[in-house]
Amino acid sequence: MTTRPARDPAASMSLITELMRNPLDPSYEDVARRKRAQGKATGGSLHSPLLVVTTLLIGFALAVAATALRVPKNQAQKDHDAIISRVEAGQATIDKNTRTITGLRKEIDARQNAALTGSDLPQRITTLETETGAGAVTGPGWQLTIDDAPSSSTDGQGDPRTSTSSQGRVTSSDLQVVVNGLWHSGAEAIAINGQRLGATTAIRFAGEAILVNFRPLVPPYVISVVGPSTLQSSFSSGTGGIYLDGLVQGFGVRRSMTAAPSLRLPALPSIELNYAKPTKEAP
Repeated sequence: MTTRPARDPAASMSLITELMRNPLDPSYEDVARRKRAQGKATGGSLHSPLLVVTTLLIGFALAVAATALRVPKNQAQKDHDAIISRVEAGQATIDKNTRTITGLRKEIDARQNAALTGSDLPQRITTLETETGAGAVTGPGWQLTIDDAPSSSTDGQGDPRTSTSSQGRVTSSDLQVVVNGLWHSGAEAIAINGQRLGATTAIRFAGEAILVNFRPLVPPYVISVVGPSTLQSSFSSGTGGIYLDGLVQGFGVRRSMTAAPSLRLPALPSIELNYAKPTKEAP
């Protein structure tokens, strides 16, 4: 019986060993050998002019690309700042004109009362101004404060009522329902954060801000109401109070209501009638 010679354990590793000893393909080695025989360089030089020029071009292209990417952001910031400046300038103009209107209105009232002395017209005018919001009013009432939930936020589009947000922000629709409930409960005059409400007043959203009389308001929203002592109980049991309870319990909106022995509500900034015309009363 013949015995086989012992197998070399490294035989199975011959291919790997060969690759490690001679990593270069034989054909490459032949080309390198011929170049050495001819006195030519066998490898590329890091100082080759073509390599230097290529590197400079790539660096320049990267610098231009980085600068181009920063331009839209800078331009967007400039546009944003320009819009903010225009808004602030417009707001300053509105405030100045409002003060002028208030001063002229006081002068007109003084001259009007002096001209109508001895008749019941001044009292009738005062009553109409109170009802329409054209004149400031003073009287007992209530202050209802409504604020966003502590953890309130908006989604990417600024919507406070989506599944991706905390749903705790007060919206213009919320204030509309609450204000309508206060009118229904017997309120005689209402103002939100100092903005008097009248027949032509709009409460609406503009972006993430609530506008009243075209003036942006920020929370908390303090609703000042001149009205009877029964207003709080009537409001709480009405549709407006029930709706507000739902916001408090369902969305974490904060609210408080306190009595005020004396409140002073300003007049509307201006009243512009586009369709209503005075009628001629019968003698």
